[in-house]
Amino acid sequence: MTFFHAIKNKFEHNQQPSFNSTQDVSITMDRRTIYRNRTNYGVNLGSLFVLESWIFDDIFNEVGGGNTELDAVSKCQAKLNSQETANKLRQHYESYLNKIDWNFLRDRANITSLRVPIGYWHVNNGAFLQGLPFEQLASVYQDARPWDYLKQLVNTAGQNNISVLIDLHGLPGGANDQAHSGAINNPPMFFKTPAFVSKVCDQILPFIASDICIPFENIAGLQIVNETYFDNNANDIKAYYARAIANISKVDNTLPVVISDGWWSEQWSNWLVDNKLEGNAVIDTHVYRCFSNEDKGKDAGTIINQLPSTVVLPKDRADFTIGEFSCVLDEETWKRTQGDRNVHVSNFGVMQTTIFPKVASFGWYFWTLQFKWGDGGEWGFIPMVSKNNLVLRSKNVVPIDQNKVNQIVIDHIAYWKDKGNKFEHWRFEDAIRQAVNDISSFNQFNNSRVGRWRSWTLRRRGEYIRAKGDSEFMWEWDQGYQKGLDEFNH
Repeated sequence: MTFFHAIKNKFEHNQQPSFNSTQDVSITMDRRTIYRNRTNYGVNLGSLFVLESWIFDDIFNEVGGGNTELDAVSKCQAKLNSQETANKLRQHYESYLNKIDWNFLRDRANITSLRVPIGYWHVNNGAFLQGLPFEQLASVYQDARPWDYLKQLVNTAGQNNISVLIDLHGLPGGANDQAHSGAINNPPMFFKTPAFVSKVCDQILPFIASDICIPFENIAGLQIVNETYFDNNANDIKAYYARAIANISKVDNTLPVVISDGWWSEQWSNWLVDNKLEGNAVIDTHVYRCFSNEDKGKDAGTIINQLPSTVVLPKDRADFTIGEFSCVLDEETWKRTQGDRNVHVSNFGVMQTTIFPKVASFGWYFWTLQFKWGDGGEWGFIPMVSKNNLVLRSKNVVPIDQNKVNQIVIDHIAYWKDKGNKFEHWRFEDAIRQAVNDISSFNQFNNSRVGRWRSWTLRRRGEYIRAKGDSEFMWEWDQGYQKGLDEFNH
């Protein structure tokens, strides 16, 4: 008996139909697929590789200052020598990695992922530095072996069912004018320097994809830039994104490529849709409420109450991640705020981490994990988790009620019963059952949730059409799959 006749029989004779899924399209649901497509609850490893003096000041103190890693390591090389400088970097990497509390991350914070900022100078231990600003430090990074330590980190994370988002945080010439690019570039020149773009697109990114993203199954994605500056036209940035995505896809066409939103999310969701790249890319947006003059002019309660209306992303057009956020508010905000600061901080963190999973399908990454001195306070992941200031991932797997699935299908048919003469309701059932199967498969791996909703749905939709043909009634498939996600993917 076909599904439609079963439904018809139920309504005419009040009998329960037989619900056998007609879905015969499948993806190999391996761990790599889930790592790349789940919703993440994560933390940044700030200043593990890309050094920032306010987080870890070891190298900076050695030379009496310096604003960037290029400054500090160059001065250290001049003061000591390349080998001693490499030793100091290696000591930093080892100390940082040894202090990671994997039990806390896995069992208390229940994270799924780490975002790891690196610089182009770290890739393959400085092997790509010819003609680039860090060239004179190639021997230092060759001996310091940051790439080896990164692989060690990825391997250990995998043993704990945790993925790694490789974030090419520092680009030659800079994507912005901040010290976290490894060197201060004012104005930033990366996108306008063809030699830099070619080096990154044609050599560095393909190497990262082939040398670390393919061998390790727990790579969540490859981020090709940290924070780009705002650009109304952004033609140079678009050219870089398109070229980078194309070159990475030649190596691995299912690897998520993460781009920056340049502080204008709609610009980049529209660009992805226009160029049919929604299936390839994730847009990274950063949510901070401590830097702008507008936020400094508000009290804490106002900022918190406005979060639902200020963290709004076009999630139906593209996949997003909150690559950085914290629980920090500016002191000007605190001067305007009455009441218990600890309560406000908690409310701020809870509100953010309640909103983020609803709008960012690739999830969130708190800034940051470790500090040389102290725990980081409202910048620190460990104290914010310990004080219950963040809504963490659920540890409970909720079984999917198949009776509810059946009822949703029946309700769909009933709704359209008197609204036309021809439908393909079997496509709705195929879709919702596929969604339920996908959700169950993700849940079985460490209680994961289907993420990258836009990309994942497009992928399933394409497979379905290849298997069962296109139709004017694919809207029923669309509704069915989305209904499955809405009802059961939480």
